[in-house]
Amino acid sequence: MLKVISMSSFKEGLTYPPIRTGLLLLFLALLMSLGASYNVPREELQTGVWGPGTYVIGDEIEASGDIMSISLEISSDNASVKIITNGIENTYTLLGDTKTLEFTSKPSVLVEKGDVRYSYTIKWVDYPYTYLSFPAFFIMIVGSIIAFKGYLSFLESLKEKAVAKKRREKNENHRLR
Repeated sequence: MLKVISMSSFKEGLTYPPIRTGLLLLFLALLMSLGASYNVPREELQTGVWGPGTYVIGDEIEASGDIMSISLEISSDNASVKIITNGIENTYTLLGDTKTLEFTSKPSVLVEKGDVRYSYTIKWVDYPYTYLSFPAFFIMIVGSIIAFKGYLSFLESLKEKAVAKKRREKNENHRLR
């Protein structure tokens, strides 16, 4: 026979110490995981002069998050530059002009001859509190186990109360006879 747990039993269950502790830990884990997913848009500008050689844009910046865009401006009086991004190679000959290029990943720049003045802006999304995700996961596991064990213990206590109530009723019925 299936019995419905009354609303008062539900309220008792929520205040039952192991269940309450487990639910509090689960709520704490939820808050920590939300904090871990907090993101901050970042932007950094670099300028300088490249001589002949190979350079990877963004290596000197600690862009640990997801790169959103890189805006590169290069100029020179007489230079030859190869830019490789996503396996695609483009060659530019700069003769007193300026080129502005946009990328969504870190490009490699090969200056073949001459000096190149550069200026680039990297925009990325940083997650400064990602370290909270591992403790949040652990707390979630512990909270789930405690809440589940508390639930089983609470059901056992409800069963014991029901059995004790039946015994009392049975004893009262025997006394009345």
